[in-house]
Amino acid sequence: MTDHHGKTFDTRILRTRILKFLQHSFDDFYEHTIAADKKGILTWMSESYCEFLGLKESPVGKHITDIIPNSYLPQVIASGKPVLLDVLYIRNQWVLVSAVPLLNEHKEVEGAFAFVATDTPSTAKPLLAKYNRLQSEVRNSKHYQSERSSRYQLSQIAGQSEALKTVKHQIRQAARFDISVLLTGETGTGKELFAHALHNLSDRADKPFVSINVAAIPDTLIEAEFFGVAPGAFTGAKKEGRPGKIEIAQDGTLFLDEIGDMPLPLQSKLLRVLQEKEFEKVGSNAVQATNVRIVAATSRDLLQMVSMGEFRADLYYRLSAMPIHLPPLRERMEDIELLSERILDECCERLGVATKELTEDALMLLRSHDWPGNVRELYNVIERACIMNEKASHISSKGFRDVFSNNLIRHEELRPPKALVPARTPEAVIQTDTDDTFTGSLKEQIRQAERRAILHALRQCGGHKTRAAQQLGISRAALYQKLEILQIN
Repeated sequence: MTDHHGKTFDTRILRTRILKFLQHSFDDFYEHTIAADKKGILTWMSESYCEFLGLKESPVGKHITDIIPNSYLPQVIASGKPVLLDVLYIRNQWVLVSAVPLLNEHKEVEGAFAFVATDTPSTAKPLLAKYNRLQSEVRNSKHYQSERSSRYQLSQIAGQSEALKTVKHQIRQAARFDISVLLTGETGTGKELFAHALHNLSDRADKPFVSINVAAIPDTLIEAEFFGVAPGAFTGAKKEGRPGKIEIAQDGTLFLDEIGDMPLPLQSKLLRVLQEKEFEKVGSNAVQATNVRIVAATSRDLLQMVSMGEFRADLYYRLSAMPIHLPPLRERMEDIELLSERILDECCERLGVATKELTEDALMLLRSHDWPGNVRELYNVIERACIMNEKASHISSKGFRDVFSNNLIRHEELRPPKALVPARTPEAVIQTDTDDTFTGSLKEQIRQAERRAILHALRQCGGHKTRAAQQLGISRAALYQKLEILQIN
């Protein structure tokens, strides 16, 4: 190779000089480095980056999105294309990032590297300052979004079982694509928690997350709750109208819990939202566009409901573009210890009591239970034991602090009141509760009678809550309220 003066250059020397220049440039510009394999599992993170992220232990071996939910590495690994000098919002500030794929000799992606600049004296610093200032202004002007944002991340869901790992992988995959997701599973398996995590991992993470329990809204109000009300739509309506949950969610995520209880007339209108990306407020003919993402959840068998004509088949297939089934707790018993520790720490912090531990015999008891109420039942049992233990650790028969407790929760404290009893079939529950004689005060006898009537109706209707409510002559919302008050799973 020759220059315009006719001098000859060795190509290898030129390449070496270029590489040295790039190395010095990266050393001067970027402060932190991170690397992941082709599955997104972290293989390296610089100490400085760990300190910046506030990590107290090495993240190597964890998925990148568990540490940095909005990382560019999964995108680079999936596409094989680099991301050069882009911005990323981490720890309440904008940083500059470059991410490049790592290819093998067959041009296949084996992983990716990322380089991060957080506080550089270069000309990029004013750009970061501007982004951070704009972000602060956006947060101040849209403070309501803090009330409409997701609260949980995937890393907060405790467990190492294969069943849970499979669900987490499916959530990560679903978050990458802008499709509807249907979460199925028994009551208490954490469907809303996973919906929050999915939203946090998606490109809509900075947009609102709006949750609505379909079963808890009376049929007469549900359409207005979804689509909103136009100004002066009916007598008594507000002059300025009222936005519905779809409008509030804007470009974010709308989580529809208990979708199986949605009335058929509303199902057709929701289908229009999914197909045409538009809706009309109650009392209005004006069509409004929407880009909301729908994540639905149910503990019922929607396919069976479709065959019985209780749920629209076209809506089912629209909602289940990505179906994810959450396993019951009894199918991932190896997660009991991690879950229990996480719940116990959370309860102690929320109740403002000293840190507690579960003894080995307490853990054995937890592992032996069938958990028909799943994680929600586990939470209730541990919370109750945490409260009872605190009482025991402060008051003894001699009037002074009981040293025996020593903030350890033993298996005896997990039992009362009827905390861990063998699971019974619905038929057994109905038979037992029906045969018992009424005892106690008039108020308690009325409570017992209500409980038996509801259980009997649920049995006759095969667990279908809407039909059971109709048989009992009450609204679906009233039935759900009584189920909670009477502690009927």
